[in-house]
Amino acid sequence: MLTRSAALLFVAAVAAAQTAPVISPAGIVNGASLSRTASAALAPGSLATIFGENLAAETATAQGSPWPTALGGVSVTFDGMSAAVLYVSPRQVNVQVPYSLLDLGTASRTVPVIVSRGGLSSPSMDVSIVRASPAIFTISGMGTGAAVAINADDSTVAQPTAMRGRPARTGSVISIYATGLGQVSPTLATGLSTGDVNRRAMLAPEVLIGGRSAAVLYAGLAPGVPGMNLLNVTIPAGVTAGDAVPLQIRSGGVTSLDRVAIAVDGATQSETALPGATAEEVWSFLTRQNYRQNYSLIEGKGQLYSGIPPHNNLLTVQINDAARTAVANKAGAFPAGSIVTKNAHGPERNLLLEYVMFKIRGFDPANNDWFYSTRRPDGTFGASGAVAGCFNCHSRAKANDYVFLADVIRPPAPNAAAVSEFLNASNYRLTWRLWPGTAENQMSMAPHGATVSTWVNETAYNAISTRAGRMPAGAMVVKENFMSGGALAALTVMYKSSGFDAANNDWFWLQRRADGTVAAEGRVAGCIECHKASATNDYLQAGSIARLPETRAASVWEYVQAQDYRNKWQLMPGTTALMAGNSPHGAFITTYVNDIALNSITNKRGQILPGGIVIKENFMPDRTLAAVTLMYKAEGFHPDRNDWYWLQRTAAGNVPAEGRVAGCINCHNGNASNDYLFLAPLK
Repeated sequence: MLTRSAALLFVAAVAAAQTAPVISPAGIVNGASLSRTASAALAPGSLATIFGENLAAETATAQGSPWPTALGGVSVTFDGMSAAVLYVSPRQVNVQVPYSLLDLGTASRTVPVIVSRGGLSSPSMDVSIVRASPAIFTISGMGTGAAVAINADDSTVAQPTAMRGRPARTGSVISIYATGLGQVSPTLATGLSTGDVNRRAMLAPEVLIGGRSAAVLYAGLAPGVPGMNLLNVTIPAGVTAGDAVPLQIRSGGVTSLDRVAIAVDGATQSETALPGATAEEVWSFLTRQNYRQNYSLIEGKGQLYSGIPPHNNLLTVQINDAARTAVANKAGAFPAGSIVTKNAHGPERNLLLEYVMFKIRGFDPANNDWFYSTRRPDGTFGASGAVAGCFNCHSRAKANDYVFLADVIRPPAPNAAAVSEFLNASNYRLTWRLWPGTAENQMSMAPHGATVSTWVNETAYNAISTRAGRMPAGAMVVKENFMSGGALAALTVMYKSSGFDAANNDWFWLQRRADGTVAAEGRVAGCIECHKASATNDYLQAGSIARLPETRAASVWEYVQAQDYRNKWQLMPGTTALMAGNSPHGAFITTYVNDIALNSITNKRGQILPGGIVIKENFMPDRTLAAVTLMYKAEGFHPDRNDWYWLQRTAAGNVPAEGRVAGCINCHNGNASNDYLFLAPLK
């Protein structure tokens, strides 16, 4: 039998064990600033700290990535969405805010936060969620004082020597650790860390050092830690030297608190010596430059875009400042010191191979002095130097200084002679691409002959593949017109020349016969009148460049109808029209995919690329259309479920469900490893 005192202790222990967790007033804060102001807001994907009482029975820390949604019996939800939990203790819980809290286009919302433990839940506390709410980590861990900012050249802390650091120099690069930059691209699920792929912030932040705007080389996720942001910036000229120079980040209209600082001395960073023509020196230089974060993405291309043979992987192409400046100025050729890198990734986003083109003065004059090299993920080098296979392939783009994707030559004047010369020099049949979704010598009609091949330059291709809505200046489309016997009859050219013809979207037209003579050029009335039927598609008739729809039922349905998907899209590979179906999709189904989804499937990309759409028509046993179900990959819409937007629409036009549809997600969750698709393997 228990004594009275022992019984009281037992009752007290039981009562304590059953006490529900409680969040402190204004106790949900940014994990870096720890600001407990009533107006504090959090960003999707950011690190947050929750203060309170009875939050956990004991202390526990998550081990490795992904972070769990429950740790030590403690879980946290934001509007019902599970947060990833890093650390729990009786008075403090550290979590990553779910990425999926804000839909695309939503600026802010207020959500309830609940901490649960042992079957008991805290009273909910509302917190504001905004697109970005940056804060900088500090050495003290309290959100004030010396920033966690690292000198990139020697890995010292950008703080006074008394703090075992070294003040940063003007022109040098520092790496700032922060949180709150919001959603990233490519997206990823809450609780996961980024590895081989750099995930950049969708909102471009500004960094202020001593009140001056600093050049931001990279802003996104830090490798290895979910929710941790990394910003690589250059110390701007004119910053007043000191041991406590203010450091702030501004993003999405929110500026981090003015209570964090770095040290800056009066010296200027000396220029970095370029490497010699060996694989060891070049790759060592690129590693020190941290090129994968700090070099610019090639214009018009994001990360992990879909490549073509011989580089038919998921590709990321970047250039250094020397090359970027040459492209911006259309210098005609890249200067010595220019660097172009290409990273090839597999379906799982795993790094397969790194490529580099590095222009070294005097190295190989016969091939414009380009040094080529590859490096494997294990650090070993492949072919390097004057690699015959590389320059033989790249010689097709000799007119553009051996580079395919970044135009360094000026676009031609809008006249037949200049455009013809440009086409001849560009070697367009070998360096350009076919309009996506078309083939060589496909069937045509008057006035363009029996068959046509439609080629586009990279500027036009980027606009098509990203659904830009309108071609940018410099875009060029070449349509080869063939007679029924296969002989070339003519070339017709559309060239977007800025300021040429504003009334007709600045299109210059050229009709050139097979013998090279010019049939018509300029503002060709016949071309304009015919193509005006497609004025809403920027006068283009080969395929749509319409902007991708918003994630709303009306917008999505209007888009796919305008696309005329039944006639212009292809069936999902491996399927047939009216093939046998099953619940909940009816007795028969027909599944269509747009060109983005088709490319992802046929090339085994591992995931459908952003913009991909899959439409499944659901038929009753008598083959009457019952409904249409649709999956649309909208980047940033729902990162925790691979960004799929779902739509169910009845034959009568009613919309019983759309958005993050739980029934769709729960069913397709069984094939999450195949990007939630059942019918087509992606790997």
